[in-house]
Amino acid sequence: MTTSELIEKELSAMPERLQREVYDFARFLNLRSKGELQLVEELAAWEAASDEDMLKFDREMAEAQ
Repeated sequence: MTTSELIEKELSAMPERLQREVYDFARFLNLRSKGELQLVEELAAWEAASDEDMLKFDREMAEAQ
């Protein structure tokens, strides 16, 4: 049995929630192997900062009313 077949067999026995975790981990490994992980981490940090800026703006608007 090939590695892909072994993985498929294990995945088919898992609930969707765990399958998603396996997918996320496989994606992480793929990005890391290509050297693209740093770009993804930078994007995530930028999105988190943007979210915090939006929350701050919302709080300031609520206080102004």
